[in-house]
Amino acid sequence: MAPLLGNWDASDSGPSSTRPDTGSSSSKSILYVDAYDSFSYNVVAMLEETLDVRVAVMTIDSAWPDNSIDDFLRHYEAVVLGPGPGDPNFPKDVGVMRDIWDLHDADLLPVLGICLGFQSLCLHHDVSIQRLPYPLHGQVRRITTTQSDIFEELPDTEVTLYHSLYANADASCPKDLEFLAWLSLDEDQKGCRRKSLIPMAVRHREKPFWGVQFHPESCKSEKDACRTLLRNWWKMSLGFNKLVGRGGFGTLPEAIISPHAETAAFPDAAYEMLKWSASSSATCAFRTFAKGDLTAEAISEVLNQPGSPTVVFQSNGRHTIVSVPSPGSWRLEYHVESQDLTLDQLNKESAVEKPLSVSQLWDALRYLMEMKKVNSGHSQVPFWGGFLGYFSYELGLTCLPHPKDSIQSSTTYDHASSTNGSVQDPPDVSLLWCERSVVIDNSSGTVVVQSTRELDHSPGSWLDETSSLLQAHHSGSEDATEFLDSILREGVVTFPEEEQYKSQIEACKAELEAGESYELCLSCETAVSLRPAATETDRAVFPWELYKRLKRYNPAAFSAFARLGDVKIVSSSPECFINWDRLSTLEMKPMKGTVRNSPGMTMEKAREILGSTKEMAENLMIADLIRHDLYGICGSGGVHVEKLLEVEDHGRVFSMITHVKGEIRPDRLGCAVRHMPQLKTSNMAVHGLTALQKCLPPGSMTGAPKERSCMHLRQIEARKRGIYSGVMGFLDLGGGGSFSVMIRTAFACFDDRDDRPHTWRIGAGGAITTLSTAEGEWDEMLTKLRTVGTVFIPTVST
Repeated sequence: MAPLLGNWDASDSGPSSTRPDTGSSSSKSILYVDAYDSFSYNVVAMLEETLDVRVAVMTIDSAWPDNSIDDFLRHYEAVVLGPGPGDPNFPKDVGVMRDIWDLHDADLLPVLGICLGFQSLCLHHDVSIQRLPYPLHGQVRRITTTQSDIFEELPDTEVTLYHSLYANADASCPKDLEFLAWLSLDEDQKGCRRKSLIPMAVRHREKPFWGVQFHPESCKSEKDACRTLLRNWWKMSLGFNKLVGRGGFGTLPEAIISPHAETAAFPDAAYEMLKWSASSSATCAFRTFAKGDLTAEAISEVLNQPGSPTVVFQSNGRHTIVSVPSPGSWRLEYHVESQDLTLDQLNKESAVEKPLSVSQLWDALRYLMEMKKVNSGHSQVPFWGGFLGYFSYELGLTCLPHPKDSIQSSTTYDHASSTNGSVQDPPDVSLLWCERSVVIDNSSGTVVVQSTRELDHSPGSWLDETSSLLQAHHSGSEDATEFLDSILREGVVTFPEEEQYKSQIEACKAELEAGESYELCLSCETAVSLRPAATETDRAVFPWELYKRLKRYNPAAFSAFARLGDVKIVSSSPECFINWDRLSTLEMKPMKGTVRNSPGMTMEKAREILGSTKEMAENLMIADLIRHDLYGICGSGGVHVEKLLEVEDHGRVFSMITHVKGEIRPDRLGCAVRHMPQLKTSNMAVHGLTALQKCLPPGSMTGAPKERSCMHLRQIEARKRGIYSGVMGFLDLGGGGSFSVMIRTAFACFDDRDDRPHTWRIGAGGAITTLSTAEGEWDEMLTKLRTVGTVFIPTVST
């Protein structure tokens, strides 16, 4: 039998480290078991940042190497069983966690279970796991502790909760377990209010097993208290190991635990893309002049013909990038469902089609960004050349880690039951290769005309000609109201059905109450069917004029227009998905929680409304999710929160945002990317592109945990979102990048030569939590829908 807890001690629990060298061969090792949660890397980082340890990660559906759990675990000082969706009563949801509790006494090692891991420990010792009276997802509560064991010197403390199930200690008296912390929960039973005590922490009386129901890694849990908790657990764990003689086996090679990743041959398409980019040099030459009355729209109209491939993208409200065609322009299209890649040389009317897996697509893009790196250009300009375009929501779904036995039906839909079943789906990726561009600095009033084509650098060449042309141009503003309204007056709008959407809200809440998700970001779609203009030229002009109307009506930090093949996009997104600079910094700014900026609404009132438990929980869950995403890329010590749960004015709405930054250190990459040999480079274009791949789809549009939430949303929504909920922006050959979340956006897919009616699609929705009401969520969806939908109403005042 294992020695009693009271006999365990260790004179040295290891120093605290906020920037650990996780590659140190002297570090002790912890095994983390991941239940496909979207907070897992936060736990890994907290362990490595608080303790002098190196953490290896395996998933709950992994097989024990060589089918020997005992031999494998001898290489670790302890195991942490992480949180996750689902119910420990279902073996699939806990997987190999169950094997840990069945270890023979001679093979015991310290274990800490968090949330799902805590419930698994309790269930194994005959404590019933049941549903709470009401879920506590994303809620910060004060718990009471025994101030003993791992809670020594820890009085009552505030922690973040993400659970809808609990260990019902009243239903059984486990002789092997002792509870260490409690939450007092108000409960309504037959009209009478009473308080229930819900277990928040537990230990095994004889074995080195502990568990906590709360999430110590959350950015709203009391940081110092949770770090003290971990140190106390680690001290007792090392004490147990010292007493029984564990340790000294050394760390296993990391490759022995590898993530489920597709291995694919390097794509030939990458060489084709490189060949088509041969005219781009490693230098971006430029000319600058004062903007005066020039607008980005006027510049685009001077340099881009109606109907030609064009992207205009405003990043963070400051820089607006306008694509300009060149002899070397080409475009990439990719369809996830068919795995078809099409490369189209715009000026030669030639195209190459190749079958390509999604992972090969990302490898090809990384290769091209590495090989065509631009080393110099205007230092204040974020884009020197490269790609402008979008990635769809469905492409993002393929980027998620899926359990081995999951049915990956992310791109299979019943179009018969979908509101857009008869509408052409856009490509899942469309990127325009840009050698020439114009960047407007809206802050300094500077216009930068630039090119990576060597032939454009010499005096009197394209750069000089274009600069002179633009400086001589005076922006005019023709009124296109009647042109737009003549088309919009005959439009047919198909709104979401209120009762159907409200039933979907209830379906989401049922999954939340079952512990399947903490938050589900439900959306629906409005379709606007339009009879096109009479001529092909007018049909080509219409999307551009619609964009200008939307930008006037709802100016936004990430306004954007795209004409890429048959795809047309008009966007006024206020939300940043991800930015990265050319040196080492990644940043994400999720937006969750929205209030309409109606008459009488002030910032103070908006803060009061968005300060509710529901709204705070919505944003907090996504804040913790993106910390996980960035930790997966940047590793322990590489992520910090700049702003948390702050309310901002975005014109038509007030929104709550969080701002998180990460630092890329190629020698200390995070768990999600350590296995990738492509990242042995200092080129931020490669690291940023990989971060984009690993962080899609945007957490603010899925909920948490991502994988399980997306699975349920596919079933509940029963439609493809397409460009809505995807991302749009640029990949800079100098190393940087910027992408917005495709919200407050309308898109269509049609050929300008086709005179049949075409359909514009507008997505809108909101985060569903257990505190949501059907009426409140319906109203919030309509608030967001109006931002874009209003510009499709004839004679609208802009």
